Amino acid sequence: MDKIVGVELSHRFAPIEVREQMALNDEQIMQVLEDLRKIYSEVFIIATCNRLSLYAFGDNYYGLENYLKRFGNFSQYLSVLPDTEIAIKNLFSTAAGLESQAIGEHQIVGQIRSALALARKMKTIGPMLDEMIRHAVHTGKRTRLETNIGRHSASLATVGFELIEHHGYQLEDSTLLVVGTGNMANLVATILDRTKVKKLYIASHNLERASEMAKEWNGEAIDIKYLHRYVGQVDIIIGGTQGEVNLLSEAALTDSKCTRAQFAFKASEPKLLIDFGLPRNFNSGLKALEGVSLYDLDDIKKMTFESLLKRHDEIPKATEIVEEEVQKFTSWYYNRKASPVLEAYWHQLQEVKESELSWLLPKMGDLTPSQIELLEKFSHRMVRKISKKPMEVIHELSHNMHELDNPIHTVKRVFGLEDVEITVPKRRVIVGTRGSKLALTQTHQVIEQLKRFQPDYEFVTKVIRTNGDDGNIEVMGAFTTAIQRALVAGTVDVAVHSFKDLPIENISGLKLAAISDRADVRDILISKKGEKFEDLRQGAIIGTGSLRRQIQLKKLRPDIETKFIQGNLDTRIKKMMEGDYDAIILAYAGINRLGMIDKANDIFSAKDILPAVAQGALAIEVRDESGFVMDLIKKFNHGPTQIATFAEREFLIALGGGCNYPIAAYAQVNEEQITIEGMFATEDGSVLVSGEEKGPAVNYIQIARDLAVRLKAELEEKTKVAIGESSSK
Repeated sequence: MDKIVGVELSHRFAPIEVREQMALNDEQIMQVLEDLRKIYSEVFIIATCNRLSLYAFGDNYYGLENYLKRFGNFSQYLSVLPDTEIAIKNLFSTAAGLESQAIGEHQIVGQIRSALALARKMKTIGPMLDEMIRHAVHTGKRTRLETNIGRHSASLATVGFELIEHHGYQLEDSTLLVVGTGNMANLVATILDRTKVKKLYIASHNLERASEMAKEWNGEAIDIKYLHRYVGQVDIIIGGTQGEVNLLSEAALTDSKCTRAQFAFKASEPKLLIDFGLPRNFNSGLKALEGVSLYDLDDIKKMTFESLLKRHDEIPKATEIVEEEVQKFTSWYYNRKASPVLEAYWHQLQEVKESELSWLLPKMGDLTPSQIELLEKFSHRMVRKISKKPMEVIHELSHNMHELDNPIHTVKRVFGLEDVEITVPKRRVIVGTRGSKLALTQTHQVIEQLKRFQPDYEFVTKVIRTNGDDGNIEVMGAFTTAIQRALVAGTVDVAVHSFKDLPIENISGLKLAAISDRADVRDILISKKGEKFEDLRQGAIIGTGSLRRQIQLKKLRPDIETKFIQGNLDTRIKKMMEGDYDAIILAYAGINRLGMIDKANDIFSAKDILPAVAQGALAIEVRDESGFVMDLIKKFNHGPTQIATFAEREFLIALGGGCNYPIAAYAQVNEEQITIEGMFATEDGSVLVSGEEKGPAVNYIQIARDLAVRLKAELEEKTKVAIGESSSK
């Protein structure tokens, strides 16, 4: 049965190095549309600097996924949209700005319109996708009209201007070089509407267009092939032209007439480079050069947290609008699919009625017209009453086609026979998890508890290998993304995560259905000789993979050394016994769940080493429309832990961090009050601040934010003092 499906490569899961390989121009998109039209009846593509989204109307998404393989093996970064409701919600959320790198940005609606125009030009759009896109655009408009999510949006132009100010440039005293004339026109307009610039250069392959822009903004147009001649004359360079790679690189500049001195590699003559291009216009190697500050799209993503915080309160309102519009569209979609069934069923009943009347009436002898009319009315009323329940249920089921139910149960519902007892196979729930010993143990513990809630269900564990399992722990969602993709794709029904591993960004179509009762949040020490922390030798080497732990350990004992270590518990203990480690630090919760807490030689208090955000809690994630699964998992939720861990994540969001940052937080809910402790440090640990806030638990978001704002200000002030003291020496 045909449905709306899709695949997406976006900033959520794919780093810029991957996204730029899939940065397609209009000509390439037209070719892709033409190729995919041979597989699907309808195809639509959105290509922006932060996403490549392919939607189609067909049997499944495999054709889309397989087609993208010709560009490279990006399967681990792809988000699949395997059915209609997931695909619809993804597009509507995108149109609302909820999936954007700068949440709430308004350009996406125009980009969707442009993508629709291109698909119409290629004649790959049909009634299903056309209606979906029309609804999506309406959703985007409604979101910005009824919420303030766009008011604080961090557009590329806004970020560009803030970067210029952050680096201390006064535009009226600075020379600006803009590379590109497409989207860059809007950026230039936004910046120059705020202030004048000393000198403006606009570089492009399209010299005519560059001249038009230069004339409008009192600048000078240059051919992009002569770019290197001008970089030595400018202070700020903004790149955003499509399809250009390495327009500026150290090698290119060295080979040109623009010498290193001209390019101001010396700190005394700094240069600011802002690269909005995809593929990147400027080689990332320039970041290592003295005096050069280079920002690409992934760097900019890290800078949007402050404006995200301002928009945070608007996200639930925008999400509610998206859900309303998704419901409206799915009602139209499924009613459209159910109508032929209902119509055919009714005609079938009418044929049976007419056939039976044709058989009955001749056998009843001479009947008056009124008697014949009465019999016809009787038969019609009989058919209507018999069909009423089945037609109502068929209509209801048309809205819930994503739910997998046993056919016998469906028949019982259609004919109103719910009270009839029958034996049917157990409903199966597939639970996705990592394959580590700890992950499997945690998952089995969750399953055992779920079985107590619903003993008639069959729970099956599906092991999924993640980036983190392959040692690639630097990517966002290293231990969770692969499992989330399986959840979206429908190959698992439930995902069990260590909550501390989950990125702070939510995934469209997925929902945190429950947070487990929190285990002990403390950290423990296992030492080679069975010693406690205070008894370790002077200069002892302690293994940990956490920057948070490293910094707090050094605060407790400045003499100790920390050394990076990773792997499961057995691997780490083996490395300690055979290697250069005197001890290792691990989480109490994990060791205890494995039944190995007896190996701990010392336990740190939460005051000495403040835990990671959400440490000790498990997060249970499901698809947003999982029906019976959602109802089951909600029973697992522990309210106080949910509030506490959500508060800690708010603290993390407000500081713009992730699970690998030197940030720690621990919130406790006592009756109706919440206390949250927080720690924030510079990356090298040279400056550290900590504190706590208290208040009513219902205000946990604001309490967490207040603590974050206070600690952030304290850290900035202490850092300035430390730099001043260092300079005076």
